[in-house]
Amino acid sequence: MRKVFPFSLALILALPACGQQDDEAANEAAADAQEPLGSYDIDPQSGEVRATHTDAAGVTTTMQAGETVEARLPEPFTLYPGASVTNTTRVEQGDGAFVTVEFTTSDEREKVVEFYRQQARDAGIEPEVEVSAGATTTLGGENRGRRSSFALQVTRVSALTEGQVSIASGFD
Repeated sequence: MRKVFPFSLALILALPACGQQDDEAANEAAADAQEPLGSYDIDPQSGEVRATHTDAAGVTTTMQAGETVEARLPEPFTLYPGASVTNTTRVEQGDGAFVTVEFTTSDEREKVVEFYRQQARDAGIEPEVEVSAGATTTLGGENRGRRSSFALQVTRVSALTEGQVSIASGFD
């Protein structure tokens, strides 16, 4: 289940001409000129992707994605108990965080959906979207006052439930 969430892909694509830069002098010169500055790196051993972009206003956005990236969800969300994390994408900008965690569990999909439905409610998010089709359920909602959103997609595949939960918090 190797997926790149569209927002993460958009962030990567928003780093045009950022290429890998190891030259600190070039980075400092670009920052002094208040030009956008960024870097992109893939760890050859883990495959982890790391990107950083600082815009002309000095706002820095970072992104990490891969199998070994720590799966930290914004509170009150937690990982599904006993699930195996297969991939994590984390984007941070100031106080804002966007996290997508892909996971598998042997539990039935309905149990996973109810777990995250309750966590969404605990976060002040009443799920507004729920679609079940075949072996897949999608659930999502937002709380504009708290600047947070939540999306879940779970699919039952043989004896496993594959899930992807995405949480955004602190973005305008």
